[in-house]
Amino acid sequence: MKWLISCLSGLTVIILFNSLEVPADVATSKGNEFKEISKINLSSKQAELEVEKQWLKKETEKPKVEAKVSTPEEKKSPFPVLEIEGQKYQLLGIFKQKMKHFVLLKNTGNNLIKLQVGDELTAGIILEEITASAIIIKKGNNTIKFKLFERSDNG
Repeated sequence: MKWLISCLSGLTVIILFNSLEVPADVATSKGNEFKEISKINLSSKQAELEVEKQWLKKETEKPKVEAKVSTPEEKKSPFPVLEIEGQKYQLLGIFKQKMKHFVLLKNTGNNLIKLQVGDELTAGIILEEITASAIIIKKGNNTIKFKLFERSDNG
């Protein structure tokens, strides 16, 4: 059965290709050779379209764009930033070691500071409380709650 289908398919292909008419000069020529080269008359200029006129007018009227010198912007930190007395601190995390909580802060000088409850960050600034998602810092009579996942500046 497969032989019969193969033979019929081959016969169909042969019949289709034989029915195509191919000019004799194409069948005998080598490659794509042109017998005659048609000349294109470029001397006759056509009238410009209205759209072309408008486009050319806009191209000539384009104002020159001056290069803008941008001032480098301060990169926003992926961590929340706490500013106390001009010093910025990033709360990197709240941790627990041997049943004692501690926090890691990083200042602008890239120094890591480890604090536990009652430790002093700087003169007069004491870490008062550590919760699961925030720390409370006492600065004189004021308290500052600094959340670990808060993206706004506190202080």
